[in-house]
Amino acid sequence: MRKNLTPSQIVSILRDHKLWLKKEGGAQADFTLTDLSGNNFTRVTLRGAKLVGAAFCDCLLIGVDFEGADLYAADFFNANLAQANLKGCDLRGTYLRGAVLDHANLEGADLRDGTLAVGGTGEIKFLAHRHELKGTQLADLTGVSLRGARLARATIIQTDLTGASLTGAILNDADLTDSVLTDVDLSGAKLMNANLSGVNLCGANLAGADVRGANFNNVNLASCNLEGVDLSKAKMQNAKTTRDLVALSIDIRKVLREHAAWIATLGTQGTRAVLDGLDFSYVDFRSFNLSGASLKRVDFTGANLAGMELNMADLTGANLENANMMGVQMRGANFANALLLYANLRDADASPKEILDRQGLSTNKEWPTNFSKADLYGANLKRANLTRANLTGANLENAKTIDANLKDADLTSAIMKDE
Repeated sequence: MRKNLTPSQIVSILRDHKLWLKKEGGAQADFTLTDLSGNNFTRVTLRGAKLVGAAFCDCLLIGVDFEGADLYAADFFNANLAQANLKGCDLRGTYLRGAVLDHANLEGADLRDGTLAVGGTGEIKFLAHRHELKGTQLADLTGVSLRGARLARATIIQTDLTGASLTGAILNDADLTDSVLTDVDLSGAKLMNANLSGVNLCGANLAGADVRGANFNNVNLASCNLEGVDLSKAKMQNAKTTRDLVALSIDIRKVLREHAAWIATLGTQGTRAVLDGLDFSYVDFRSFNLSGASLKRVDFTGANLAGMELNMADLTGANLENANMMGVQMRGANFANALLLYANLRDADASPKEILDRQGLSTNKEWPTNFSKADLYGANLKRANLTRANLTGANLENAKTIDANLKDADLTSAIMKDE
């Protein structure tokens, strides 16, 4: 349980801390397990303060100097930390969802996951975690703004940065091992000698990033925007890059032409695409139209499907793990028993599809999208339209449902735990 202080008590502690820093008496600030939410600490010096488990929710912390402060498991939910100095801070277990860290200095900071525990005798313990990603609560920096932030040599192991903005951030020599960077904007970032081994970069934007010496071992880069990125000096052992369409077992462009004619003529010409069981892992199918196609058990692992049209398509049992499905039109599609672990479905439209007759006229009926028994563990569903979707028995554990539209969705027997 966190304690509360009056404004005058807070001012008094800060005044004493300032004197303590100058070695003119005073006392070191101790806000351990204190609720400081909603306060304005702009440009305040908290260097060397005791802040274990302190709550700074919705605080203005612009330009605050935290260097050397003890920030074990502090809560910065929705706090504005722009230009703050967090150099070398131990930020393990801190809660930073919704925080703004634009141009903050986090050089050498430790952002690993951890849990704060208060023992029966009142002692405070910090427990760090290193486990497999699935089933583990990652350190949560979802949606955090770190534009231009200095993160050189920072430790950001096993951290969830889904949807975060790191444009122009300095991450040279940083360690991001096994972190989730789905839909992250790293355009123009400095990643020289950074360790990104095992990182999930599904749908990430790395345009113009400097990756000289960066470690991309075991990373899927097929669904990333790599415009202007030179990978020649990066470490790429077992990294996945986009597969050439000519290397596929079928002439996909011919299939698409026939399928387009089939769609345009309501089935009187062309041929419906039936691609059941094929391997399309790590391909670039952006903006392709496979509406109404049969894609049962297709392997789309790590594929870039952004902007595709999959309305009324049948993807029963398909593997879409780590696939980039940002903005996909999938109205009325069938994803029953499909694997969508860590897939990026931001802005996808999975609302019901109007059913037309053979003349293309409305039947005044709609067909909902089917995700029954689908595995959406860790999927990014931000702003996805799931109106009336069938999610019976689906696994939505750790899925990001921020601003998702789940109106009238059937969640019977669905597994839903905190994001």
